[in-house]
Amino acid sequence: MKKKIPPASSSANAARGEETKFTERFLKPLLANRWVFGSGISLFAIILAIILSTRTVFENLELKSYDLRFSLRGTQALEDSNIVIVDIDDQSFFALKLNWPFPRPLYAKLIDNLTRAGARLILFDVTFTEPSQDDPRGDQELALAAARAQRVIFAGKLEEISLRNGSPYISLAKPIPPLLKNAMAWASISITEDPDGFMRRYPLFASTETETVWSLAVQAYLSMADNRADLSTGKLRLNDKTVPAYIANTFLINFRGGAKTFPTYSFSDVLDDREFRLPEAKVETDSFDEAFLPSGVFKDKIVFIGASAEELQDNKLTPFFSQGGVQRKMPGVEVHAQALSTIARGDFIKRTTFGLELLLMALCASVTMLFVLRVNALLATIFTLVEILLWLIVAQIFFTAMQLWLPVVAPLLGIVLSYFGNLAQTLVTERRERRRTRKVFEQYVSESIVNSILASGKEPKFGGEKLQLTVLFSDIRGFTTYCEKRAPEMVVQRLNEYLTLMTEVIFKHEGTLDKFVGDEIMALFGAPVYFENHAEKACETACAMITSLRELQKRWSAQNEDYFQIGIGINTGTMIVGNLGAQQRFDYTVIGDEVNLGARLEGANKQYATSIIISESTYKQVKKRAHARELDLVRVKGKKKPVKIYELRGMEPLADIEEDLIIATYTQGLTLYKQRQWYSALREFNRVLRYFPSDGPSRVYVERCLDYIAVPPPANWDGVYEFKTK
Repeated sequence: MKKKIPPASSSANAARGEETKFTERFLKPLLANRWVFGSGISLFAIILAIILSTRTVFENLELKSYDLRFSLRGTQALEDSNIVIVDIDDQSFFALKLNWPFPRPLYAKLIDNLTRAGARLILFDVTFTEPSQDDPRGDQELALAAARAQRVIFAGKLEEISLRNGSPYISLAKPIPPLLKNAMAWASISITEDPDGFMRRYPLFASTETETVWSLAVQAYLSMADNRADLSTGKLRLNDKTVPAYIANTFLINFRGGAKTFPTYSFSDVLDDREFRLPEAKVETDSFDEAFLPSGVFKDKIVFIGASAEELQDNKLTPFFSQGGVQRKMPGVEVHAQALSTIARGDFIKRTTFGLELLLMALCASVTMLFVLRVNALLATIFTLVEILLWLIVAQIFFTAMQLWLPVVAPLLGIVLSYFGNLAQTLVTERRERRRTRKVFEQYVSESIVNSILASGKEPKFGGEKLQLTVLFSDIRGFTTYCEKRAPEMVVQRLNEYLTLMTEVIFKHEGTLDKFVGDEIMALFGAPVYFENHAEKACETACAMITSLRELQKRWSAQNEDYFQIGIGINTGTMIVGNLGAQQRFDYTVIGDEVNLGARLEGANKQYATSIIISESTYKQVKKRAHARELDLVRVKGKKKPVKIYELRGMEPLADIEEDLIIATYTQGLTLYKQRQWYSALREFNRVLRYFPSDGPSRVYVERCLDYIAVPPPANWDGVYEFKTK
């Protein structure tokens, strides 16, 4: 009996079913885990950072960061340095009155003088690879001087030879035979620039297919007693020092400073002895015999001879090119001196291995992921910036203390890419959660509470907390009478127009609209999102409300319609803020004595015929900007302690006449009033009323002065005015 084979379609459906089960049970939960997803983002960030760091622009950034580390480290002292430089500088061209190349007998004279001065080694960064065309005897003179000295190293270099019918090849251009025969040794002076044209590395040797020669600095080191080189292991060992390779056969130069770090003497000055006369010298100085020999500046020194004159174009860009706001190239000869100093001291700069760099990048990207996924976006940004700063500091410390070049650009790319990748994940997740939370809570709480929940990230709970905030109350004056004279439809239209405009003003100044109670507006500043200048914002809002009302009044007047005035009270203090009400339903609001005081100050405007009254606690917060005057020391209904109150005239400078009379003259009158000088005070208040006859506070104090002139207050009068009503 044949076994029944299920249809192909059934097998395919079964496979799809298994795939769906795997996706639902394992893959989706795994991808939904933000830590797993964040790790994937960080891994991608590392890979992308590695790829980007190999691009020219980022490679150059890393090189510039390397240069910056030298600048931050600064110049290193050359204590007991045995390296000096004889410089073919612009002064030498001027003093000798010669064109390049200089006659070779001059170099012979130089060797003789340096030998006489006790120089240990004489190294040329000037090549003599072709016989002299003008003076063949000069070659022999130079060779004999080298033979007498027995301490001269001449220079050769790599040259690219172009063939007419073939590919170019590299050849070593050696010193001419007479010099090779009589020199202590010869070396290559070919040095390699980085892609951006800067000198940072130094070759150990120069080689062709058939020949290898040490570079000048290495040969100088080997020419000193008991120094040996070993390349048998593939790495160059100089005695007991292993030279850390950088690129190919180069090492990084540990520059001691910028140009002229090493003692440098002009070529013409070293020639200038008693037997030599400079063509343009008006006075014979004999600087070599008179200064250099007695001072011993060349005794037991390694002397490099090279050029810094601009026309010879042998000045190089180095990490110290821009230092202290001054840009200065380094003569090529000093690059060799810097390289020899690095070899002699053995403080080579080492670049970290790729494996260590990869580990560091993974560490940086992972730390960034932890920051972004555990805290809010602002803190994550701050932490990431701190992480970047710390990495830069660590890289500088390792460079200065251990001569270790930690990468900067690649890890920072990893940090930035990990930050933005995980931040995008967080924002998408938060947006999804906000939509879900709004959908859930909009069904049973008000929109304002939903917004508060979304802003805080916490579910609503019954109760509140104590905070120092500012509360603003605004009310329409005589609104009942206004309503009685107009149709209900007109009242509603005008009220809606007014409340809409006032709400826009409150929102514009970062206020929270607490509630409308008929024609009264209650606004809060500093919650639910706290900010320090809540009192200032409240005062700005009050002034803007008055200005906006004036615009409404003009429009209504143009339509031959009556308008109304408003009073505003502002108080700053400690209040209870939060979700308050019943367990079944509650609203975000504030309560407390300080809130009640704000409401009382709004009503106090009727007493003084003012528009805006602020408490002393508010005034202390805004007095640097506010233009206000003290109104009174009052005791409001329900409070025992008197409160000093102020009329706020504006948050911008006032007109001169208003500043002089409403503020200065009125304040003088109030001071006299407190001192019981009723007649003098009355005179000051009347001065204000002469120009501002409708000034309510001045009218109030005129009445009080007249009353106290007729019936003086008791001896224990404290100047407190008590409100009998709310």
